[in-house]
Amino acid sequence: MYKVFSGEKCILISGKEVQDMDKDTHSINFASAENLHKEYKHFIRASKMKTLVVIGEEERVWNVFQSLFANIYAAGGIVKNEDENLLMIYRNKHWDLPKGKMEKGESPDETALREVEEECGVKKLSIIKKISSTHHVYFLKGKECMKHTYWFEMKCKDSSKLVPQKEEGIEEAKWMSKDEVKKIYDKIYHSLLEVITASSFLSG
Repeated sequence: MYKVFSGEKCILISGKEVQDMDKDTHSINFASAENLHKEYKHFIRASKMKTLVVIGEEERVWNVFQSLFANIYAAGGIVKNEDENLLMIYRNKHWDLPKGKMEKGESPDETALREVEEECGVKKLSIIKKISSTHHVYFLKGKECMKHTYWFEMKCKDSSKLVPQKEEGIEEAKWMSKDEVKKIYDKIYHSLLEVITASSFLSG
């Protein structure tokens, strides 16, 4: 199954019917690229609909859905320090995880390490493992884009003061305990909550 976020809304692409969905969910069977685009636009405009389920051959539907957007690739980190605290950044009125766009010739892990260093001013980073990928749709300069972000679990042995990258709109960078993170759930994007849950931060 593929999951794409658009603000507070979610699009699921599945090879079979999704059980136990809420009443604000709309399900369709994939018919064509034109029909999918039409259904997606209707879903985005429908304020009461929160989830769109597209049923069909997963890889085929996923490839068609991606073709509706300008695709951007990024990478970021679930970064823990030696006290097992999580590195968070505050930007656009949300608590976020450090991440950024891939540059030409970079691998996802290289991008993730570089972006964490640049956005938070930390060194001594090492990757533990790849966690997952997230996908979300947004507008950039009037164009609808889909960002695909690769996530890596990292360890940081740098105890120096964090330096948020102000030119990227980051107001604050902070190490947070599990309890602190749980208190700000309502200010974390839904897609990122899933990334944090998929890591060993909450269970480790």
